Amino acid sequence: MSTNETSSTVAIETPATENVAGEKKSPNTLVDIIFDLGTEWATYGLGLAKSALEQSAKTLEKLASSIDALKKQLASKA
Repeated sequence: MSTNETSSTVAIETPATENVAGEKKSPNTLVDIIFDLGTEWATYGLGLAKSALEQSAKTLEKLASSIDALKKQLASKA
């Protein structure tokens, strides 16, 4: 290496994660890191989607009950 050249190394500290078998592993490449990050975001997004759908289902059940009560009220007045 000449005096004008410099060497720089970037160290990326990555947390150990568990694979499907529950074994601890540490990502080896940038692709692994990006894949793991994408998997984490997908898991988070799916959890939010599940919560939103459950809340929507509860709201629809309440609405259905209200509509049924209104139907019975109208039927009793007829």
